[in-house]
Amino acid sequence: MKQLILTTALFALTACNAQMKHADTVTVHVNGDCGMCEPRIEKAAFVKGEAEADWDVDAKTARITYDTVRTTLDAVLQRIAQAGYDSEKYLAPDAAYAALPGCCQYERTDKDAAVTTGTNDAHASHAHTEGDGHAHHDATATEVAGTHQGHSEQAAPLADDPLAAVFMHYFALKDALVASNAKVAMKKAGDLDGAMHSVDPEKLPEAARTVWTEVMEGVMPHLHPLSDSGELEQQRMLFAMLTAPMAKLAKAAPQASAIFVDHCPMYNGGSDWLSQEQGIKNPFYGSMMLSCGSVKETIVGR
Repeated sequence: MKQLILTTALFALTACNAQMKHADTVTVHVNGDCGMCEPRIEKAAFVKGEAEADWDVDAKTARITYDTVRTTLDAVLQRIAQAGYDSEKYLAPDAAYAALPGCCQYERTDKDAAVTTGTNDAHASHAHTEGDGHAHHDATATEVAGTHQGHSEQAAPLADDPLAAVFMHYFALKDALVASNAKVAMKKAGDLDGAMHSVDPEKLPEAARTVWTEVMEGVMPHLHPLSDSGELEQQRMLFAMLTAPMAKLAKAAPQASAIFVDHCPMYNGGSDWLSQEQGIKNPFYGSMMLSCGSVKETIVGR
């Protein structure tokens, strides 16, 4: 039986790697605390045909395999950071870390070495490469790797994207609702409110500037009471109303990575939310029906 399981696993790994014509494999230190962290880290890293990861809970390392033509190691590590997990190159935003369940909130030992995703810190450490010895350059917070239509591209610097913090706080709010944590959701809604009011419309790309007033008018009537409410079901109802204007903003100002419009057919006759992950994590029902829903649309990143 053990031999059969091993053979099956090796076959699956070979099949996945075969889809990546220019595969490279790198082992990187990625913080985490328990077995629940493993699927989160691996889902954040995974893009079909582009990247996958195998996280070791004991060693706190991720063995990342990625297609060097279609994406970059930095892009994978940034997705992991946005999911709440520090690596030796990138730190998770504080909001993403705080949204993790208590059992997953590891000691942040990489804080002195890595770059916080979305800040202006200027230093990063090297990832350790195994395999064919490809060199990987250091990345600063003003370097964001993105993919578009299968080609590796350099995305606009996070420091120069006035909407990066807006989407970061939106996803942190979503994660708090997935965790059914009303107290954290109140705080994250307040953070999102502050981030949106801090945006200077004159610094937005032209397409985003033309819809910004409409977005604000669509978001604020629901976000303000959400940040004041400690009642989880009311928070979820108000959160559902944020989706349409936030999706419009994401389309007008594409972010570094793709954003998925997810749909729950059961909540209020059918409701949507935005996610950075392909895997479904339902913010309207949390653990009661965590995987209820499907990807309705993909908003392509830069």
